Amino acid sequence: MENIIKTGNGTMIMNGGNPLKGCPENWDDARAWETAQNKDKNDGYEPIWSFDCGFKLDFDGPLLSVSSRFYPPKTHYGPKWDGTVSVLFLGKTIKKQEFECPTIDELKEQVEKYVAGLCSGISL
Repeated sequence: MENIIKTGNGTMIMNGGNPLKGCPENWDDARAWETAQNKDKNDGYEPIWSFDCGFKLDFDGPLLSVSSRFYPPKTHYGPKWDGTVSVLFLGKTIKKQEFECPTIDELKEQVEKYVAGLCSGISL
């Protein structure tokens, strides 16, 4: 199939043309390159390299994430909801805040207010 189609209305280029030097020639080569480039990445916490259709190359993924754990009021945990919100950058904790609230509704309010405050401090 020809990659360039000329018609009376114009020219269409399918998949950006034929591969030049340095472009993967097949999906096995593309996946092998991805695997090699991403081998030292912290899976799920760092952007990774990946090929898209037509061998377009992407570098996508999270930089920041929020992780938390809250324990319910029980005899062996204590009488209140308590736990921690951690902010991670590339999978490493950079900020931590502890919470202790008598009700789940108060916990929800305080945690969401805290995270919203972090978000408002980031200039976009």
